[in-house]
Amino acid sequence: MSSFRFLRPLLNTARAQPIARIAYKNAFTRPVMKKTFLQPTIIASQRAFTVGAPRFSSGDVDSDLVHLLEEELQFEKTETEAPAFITEFLESNLFQIEDKVGHDKVTLTRTFGNEKINVIFSISDINNTVEEFTEEEVLEDEQPISKDTTDAVEEKEGEEEITTAIKDQDLDDVSFPVRATVVIEKEDKGSLVLNTVAQDGYLHIDAVRYFKQGQIIQDATFVDIGEQRQDLYMGPVYDELDEQIQTTFTRYLEERGIDTALATFLPDYVDYKEQKEYVNWLKDVNDFVSA
Repeated sequence: MSSFRFLRPLLNTARAQPIARIAYKNAFTRPVMKKTFLQPTIIASQRAFTVGAPRFSSGDVDSDLVHLLEEELQFEKTETEAPAFITEFLESNLFQIEDKVGHDKVTLTRTFGNEKINVIFSISDINNTVEEFTEEEVLEDEQPISKDTTDAVEEKEGEEEITTAIKDQDLDDVSFPVRATVVIEKEDKGSLVLNTVAQDGYLHIDAVRYFKQGQIIQDATFVDIGEQRQDLYMGPVYDELDEQIQTTFTRYLEERGIDTALATFLPDYVDYKEQKEYVNWLKDVNDFVSA
């Protein structure tokens, strides 16, 4: 599934054909009507012609677009039931998934003692944070600083080999980071908000912030809370904290089920939801254009 996700831009580029714009200036020319009541026959024929005019929504390009959308729908694959990794994660953890169709953000919720815990993440990370290396960047890392101009031929062959290796890389092995905001709430005690990044089965903490009761809106999007309350102290630079404090914060999250299993689950679920939302988008747009 993820192979299709990362290959889709290339496939769509290959499929795309230039389409000229069609200017709908005059779908039909309305005859000039004289200001007289002595020609009832001509007026009746004019009205009959008007009724038979084509609709503006039935353009010449509509059928082409519908055909391409239907081809894409057939190419993309969707699963009618939840994949095994989702059911396995929910069975072995106490989280519940809040996922609305058509929405970008997903929330995992659970309770821990007197705490209410939300883990909020977005599927946009699959497109925004995948690092793409150019050929020049790879060559800069691989080759020594000093170059012998007499080895130009061998150098060119090496560049071609590196380029081929990049293109042939298995996209299923490409890992992308997923930002997740962890919100731990206690009644009348405010909230602890932790910015984390999940990648390669590891959950890295970027920042820890505390908000007193009433300083944040309960229905606010915690992913963007830093932008909402820039007037408040956002805490120290996390990487500058004592290493023992950082380690203990990691254990603090692990005790609440925010651990390696969750860090592995998040990228998989982002890939699954993005694919599902893309297919829904194809269906909705196809239904609109073909209506």
